[in-house]
Amino acid sequence: MIVPAPGHTPGSVIVFVALPDARRLAFIGDLAWQHEGVERREERPWLQRRLADHDPGLVRADLLRIAAILARFPEFTVIPAHDARSFAKLPPL
Repeated sequence: MIVPAPGHTPGSVIVFVALPDARRLAFIGDLAWQHEGVERREERPWLQRRLADHDPGLVRADLLRIAAILARFPEFTVIPAHDARSFAKLPPL
């Protein structure tokens, strides 16, 4: 499932993937750069938000939404675009 998340850039999306082995992945792009951004609901530093985000308020709202989804559905593995530790959780393709 592809869901719009246009805060970082106007065309940003979150991609939810269900694998045949029942694992669930959420590719969140640049919504948070590291997993801790979602886990702790921490935004990037002010200057980075100002320079990198199209609409920081939308990023904040989407970050809260993905955190709420993970609280309700902990089986999802979140994959931020810049967190190499999360890539290790991906199945080989």
